[in-house]
Formats: sequence, structure tokens, C-alpha cells
Amino acid sequence: MNKCVKKVKGGVMRISDYWLLEIVQQCQWILKETDSSHTQNIRSKKILERVRRFLTQVGRGKDFREKLIEEKNRGTLPL
Repeated sequence: MNKCVKKVKGGVMRISDYWLLEIVQQCQWILKETDSSHTQNIRSKKILERVRRFLTQVGRGKDFREKLIEEKNRGTLPL
């Protein structure tokens, strides 16, 4: 298993905020690029809902949302 994702006792996995943010961004891209009947679209909706519930439970929703907005607004250098 990758060192950024750690399996903990009881079937629980720990994942860093960076990788959780990457997952959310990929799910949002899939939702934007596929139609609603596509299986990846449906899976992405379920993942995003689960992440949203997790962040609400642990009380980190606001911090995570700020990181997501910051990542979206980050500038890139032209090639």
C-alpha cells in the first residue's frame, strides 16, 4: 500500500488532505465530462457524498473547502 494511504486497525484508512483533495478534484472533473447515466459519473457522486459526510463528521469541512478553492485559483505558468 502507498505510504500516503495507511490502513489502520478496524478496516479504517487514513489519507492525507492532499490526496483527498486530488480525489475530489478528479471526481468533479468526471462529473463535468460525463453524462449522468455513465457509471463513473454515478461512482463519483457517491464518493463526493461520502467525502462530504466525512468532513462534516470530523469538523474539517470549512478548512477543506478553503484548500479546494485555493487549489482551483492557483495560477499556472504558460509553456
